[in-house]
Amino acid sequence: MDLIALRAYIAQYHPQAAARIAAEIVATAELLALNPALGAALPKPGCRRLVIGGTVYVLIYRLRDEDLEIVEVFDARRRRPRTKF
Repeated sequence: MDLIALRAYIAQYHPQAAARIAAEIVATAELLALNPALGAALPKPGCRRLVIGGTVYVLIYRLRDEDLEIVEVFDARRRRPRTKF
């Protein structure tokens, strides 16, 4: 699910929280771009995960050369990540 779709989904149930959560996701991605080792390592080489502060969302990411690739953002209350790690 991309950020726009996630924000729209959250807004259906909690309109006031949608913008805040989207901003937290963006802020976390920007922080990871500066500190890519911040998240916990996953079994799959090069992949890491980080709980997004103040939310129930988890960001799965990896480094590709010098680029930070966000693989998935998921709601940890509802399901496991779709991506196999």
